[in-house]
Amino acid sequence: MTHSFQALGTTWWIEVFDETENKTLTVAFADCERFVSDFKNTYSRFKTDSLISQLNTNREIIEPSKELQTLLSYGKNLYVQTNTHFNILTGHILETRGYDADYSFRANDESHFIVGNPISDLHISHERIALLQCNVDIGGFGKGYLIDKLVTLLREKYSVQFLLINAGGDMFATSNHGQAIEIYLEHPALEKVTIGKTSLLQQGFAASSPYKRRWKSGEKVHTHLIGETLTHHCSFVKHTTAAGADAFATVALLASDLEMERMSQSEHIGLAFFDPTSNTLTSNKLFAVDLSDQ
Repeated sequence: MTHSFQALGTTWWIEVFDETENKTLTVAFADCERFVSDFKNTYSRFKTDSLISQLNTNREIIEPSKELQTLLSYGKNLYVQTNTHFNILTGHILETRGYDADYSFRANDESHFIVGNPISDLHISHERIALLQCNVDIGGFGKGYLIDKLVTLLREKYSVQFLLINAGGDMFATSNHGQAIEIYLEHPALEKVTIGKTSLLQQGFAASSPYKRRWKSGEKVHTHLIGETLTHHCSFVKHTTAAGADAFATVALLASDLEMERMSQSEHIGLAFFDPTSNTLTSNKLFAVDLSDQ
């Protein structure tokens, strides 16, 4: 049974392969939709009353929830794990570029904005979270984190074991009764064009490129990627979690090949790159690609 809904600016699909009663799944899917809505209201920087917006405005939160501590600590740790390529203290720059709550995509001068250091500028404890400068944005892993939470919800509350969750291309798949689930890799610049297939088995998946989230303001083209020259045009990542896949797919566009090789070994990352100019797809051993239909 498959259920779809709109949230966080994209379409979500939940496909269940268990032989679970439709009545139970109807309740489960409604619960998932509420969960996503509550998460957005609580943590989106686009919501003025969210905890992230409160932190960005007031510079501190007293007695923060355990989940807020977990989210921000995860983002902070990614800064170290990725050799500083992944940074959650870029919300102010995205807003200045026009990637704001109104999706205005009208950029202002960003020359005076700096990129923060999560290690020195973000302090997290049970008693207090303090933000010294810059603004937090968890968009780089938030959707993946939310997918992981939904997988746990469906498993523990509704005993659904075999499933695939797809949120606009960010995914997590358990299995189809023990069998890996096949997915198609989309061309980053051409709609409805696939460039290969791969399979997921108890894995998260994400793709990243500068082609879909890009906008022009004045004479300048902007993307969601901050402050670095791209090393690749498009990345595909498999990871043990959807949150990890979400984050490392972005990092793979920015880090050097040597850095990504080391990260793929330490983090067990399946990694593939696609170059639309030469139409070539390359991958490491942990990312198996099927090109038989191409």
